[in-house]
Amino acid sequence: MKPNIPISRREFFKQLGKIGFGIATLPPAVVSLLEFHQSIRAEDKKFIEALYYEKLGGGKIKCTLCPNFHIYKPGDVSFCFNRLNQNGIWVSSAYNNPCTINIDPIEKGPFNHFLPGTNALSIGVGGCNLRCLYCQNWQVAMQKPERVAICNFTKDDCADALLKKECRTICYTYTEPAMYPEYLKEVAGFTRKKGVYNVVCTAGFVNPEPLKDICKVIDAFAVTLKAFNDKFYQKICGQTLGPVLKSLEVIKNQKKHLEIINLIVPSYNDDLEIIKQMCQWVKKTLGQDVVLHFGRFYPEYKLKSLPPTPAKTIELARQIGLDTGLKYVYTFNLAPHEGNYTFCPSCKEPVIKRLGFKVLENNLPEGICKFCGYKIPGVWK
Repeated sequence: MKPNIPISRREFFKQLGKIGFGIATLPPAVVSLLEFHQSIRAEDKKFIEALYYEKLGGGKIKCTLCPNFHIYKPGDVSFCFNRLNQNGIWVSSAYNNPCTINIDPIEKGPFNHFLPGTNALSIGVGGCNLRCLYCQNWQVAMQKPERVAICNFTKDDCADALLKKECRTICYTYTEPAMYPEYLKEVAGFTRKKGVYNVVCTAGFVNPEPLKDICKVIDAFAVTLKAFNDKFYQKICGQTLGPVLKSLEVIKNQKKHLEIINLIVPSYNDDLEIIKQMCQWVKKTLGQDVVLHFGRFYPEYKLKSLPPTPAKTIELARQIGLDTGLKYVYTFNLAPHEGNYTFCPSCKEPVIKRLGFKVLENNLPEGICKFCGYKIPGVWK
């Protein structure tokens, strides 16, 4: 565990550089955002007892946060890197320990039906309970939170940052937010009382009860349904499909806004028949109003030898979704493209025009189509 000593702003950015960031690459908004945070407050830097575990004999514990249900002996670190068996007590090392703080357009989530055109304060914490071979954030997702933390960032700091940058939303993203429920629930619960929205980008590999608890303080979820194929999950992600499908049902049943992302990886999950089966499952189980994004893969981490997904594949997948009866199907990581637009299902007019993450035109005041009056589901004000 790192010593609890204050650091200067210069040292803060030096530490950023060690995990792949630097002052030159940070957006001006981020530099401005963090100017108020001059040093780490030693009294807030700590490990806390984790939620969701069972004590076993001999100091062993069983983690009940995710479907792995791993058993750990004293001194063991969890598979997700976020937790530690400290003499029979399950503790979280993610508390107040973000590895990333950024200002992002909400569309980057991706969220296309949630406050379009606004910015979110994005927070990421080291660690993940998947092992995706194409992980875009592997430098921090495969690390203990305390090892890649850039600063101590409390719920009060979050509130100050939101006020300073006039953000209306906190987005927990980049790694796996479901693996640090203690920190997430504290920050989200605190900021929601101040009128702030809280949204989560997750892979959904988490047990139902912890997820239901997270739902109590979260307004919307973007869930990556990586494939509709269990072999893909086992080979490429190191986990299984079933719990993710269950998580999608839990989120829907908890009446939370839901958007689903399917990143199409060439030769691995680009079978159009299986994509059709996925779309049919989404419509039947979650409803035709659920938002679905088909994302373009770019070579990363251990799959750098693959080519980017052909644009045609993304377009065909989107058309399959629409033909299945899903009303809101988008392209992601493919711009400019009309698949970035929100079309009214009734009059077929483009009610929101986008270029990638940027909103160019919004004809959907408070979720009502300006052209025909059709009400489109989402969070608009």
